[in-house]
Amino acid sequence: MRFSHYYLTISTLIISCLSVSFSTAQTTEANTILIGISMGAATPSGVSSVRSMRMAVEEINAAGGINGKNLAIQVEYGDSKDVQNMDSTIHRLIAAGATCIISGSGSGNTLRAAQIAVSKGVMLMTAASSSPRIGDVVDNNLVWRTIPSDIFQAHVAADLLQKKKHKTVGIIAINNAYGSALAASFAKSFQKAGGKIVASIAYPDVASYDTFNFKAKLDSLYAQKPSAIYLVSYNDDGAKIINDSKGYVTASYKPFIFGCNGNYNNDFLLSADLPMIEGMEGLSYVHPMKYANYDTFFAKFKEFSQRSAETSDLANISLANLLDVEATNSYAATSYDAIYTFALAALKAASLKPTEIAKQMPSISRAGKGSVIVNVGEFAKAKDALKQGKAINYEGASGPVEFDAKGDVTHGTYIIWRIAGGKFMEVGTVAFP
Repeated sequence: MRFSHYYLTISTLIISCLSVSFSTAQTTEANTILIGISMGAATPSGVSSVRSMRMAVEEINAAGGINGKNLAIQVEYGDSKDVQNMDSTIHRLIAAGATCIISGSGSGNTLRAAQIAVSKGVMLMTAASSSPRIGDVVDNNLVWRTIPSDIFQAHVAADLLQKKKHKTVGIIAINNAYGSALAASFAKSFQKAGGKIVASIAYPDVASYDTFNFKAKLDSLYAQKPSAIYLVSYNDDGAKIINDSKGYVTASYKPFIFGCNGNYNNDFLLSADLPMIEGMEGLSYVHPMKYANYDTFFAKFKEFSQRSAETSDLANISLANLLDVEATNSYAATSYDAIYTFALAALKAASLKPTEIAKQMPSISRAGKGSVIVNVGEFAKAKDALKQGKAINYEGASGPVEFDAKGDVTHGTYIIWRIAGGKFMEVGTVAFP
């Protein structure tokens, strides 16, 4: 998925002003372990993710690092979100000596990054890309992520529409790694529960939708008069679909619209016709509710953000702080967990070989009898436990991190949002498992 965050994003115009290209290049030293951070175009939500990773690195190094070595990170920002943008950034990070690369960009970019990294024997993690396709990559056990697969979002969406007694649904989804996989997973879940998909429409992922003609797509979508529309889009394309749908809605026919995390931002509200989206609902990934480890992380992150602004991020940070988007970004928590799980696995592996580190990823986060619980900021505690030959169970900032056989986390929380009076309202939460 593209970056969205817990409450609001800023307008596309402001985002474009932030999209600069720079690299915090460095050379891997003998006493350091390099983690590469590959981002798409710079955004405030991306800035907070990078900053949370810096905080994790600072904590780990303050606790003595990993087997006598400190962690270091190298951040690569591209000048666009295009998949082709990944080739140069990933190759630069590999050439710099990265043991692990964390992809903070969209699902398509992460899939491309994984292809390159795996071919070079480098570990890859993502804290923001949710396409189910990532879990299916032939990866030699090298690809992991700390954000849930959209298989869960799809299942929750299907269940909610069933509970609202919608028997027929039309899907319109952007045709990329995020949209097509989420749409397919939703259709499978909805049909399995007895519902009927009367139309499934894909549209291309293009740079701008200002002049894109959705008429033929919408003719097919509305022809069967579905009771509900499942919209899998981002802000600009989603708003254009909504606005172009006005001619299909009448006094006697107005389908219920259900959206995804890509719609949960202020840009969508500003661009879409408000009467058309009044009552619209959807889902968005968030950190766990009433969860002590997130509260601890939040407090640490707020303090770290106030004292550690870096000049390389100055343009992004100033505007992000002004708009108060950082503290509410759930991807900051998953990014922090990506660094911690890698570091704990490397510590237990007592090796810098990516394949050996990857083997330990499940074991450092598995609940079990006698395992020592490691909470946010407790790297020194983990080191002591492992030194004593004890098993550890990392309970992360984003939730109790446990990986399945595909390298995906098995937990997560979504808020159910509704648009009422031109504003987002949070009307419920769904946690799994």
